[in-house]
Amino acid sequence: MDPSDPRPAPRTASGATARSRLTEAAYAAERSTGDREKTVASARRNIIVRVAIIVAGALVTVAGLGMLLLPGPGIVVVLVGLGILAQELPWAERMLTFAKRKARVDRQPAWVRVTFIVATVAAVAASGIYAVNR
Repeated sequence: MDPSDPRPAPRTASGATARSRLTEAAYAAERSTGDREKTVASARRNIIVRVAIIVAGALVTVAGLGMLLLPGPGIVVVLVGLGILAQELPWAERMLTFAKRKARVDRQPAWVRVTFIVATVAAVAASGIYAVNR
């Protein structure tokens, strides 16, 4: 709603605006989900943090989907975006679990993981040395 609009906000039968009812419901839900949200101020802060996490995860996921068509590590970025979204959204956690199971990320032998970590560190170090000596 436009704050400069002279018309009053639509009210429900109880006299509360729809926005105030939704705001109060969000605060009540946030306070009931954990022991950290004892006050409205802390609930408001946690709602803002959750929305920020969801927006960031959505942006990273969309960027990853774009990278599937454009040059870039699309699948990796999509998985990172799903990992961010999985902190707050159960469906994203289920999708991430499904993707991990299909990629067999958790089933790789230790020597494969160590080899890839060492190769990655060596490639980054070589790139840094090349950039400095250039």
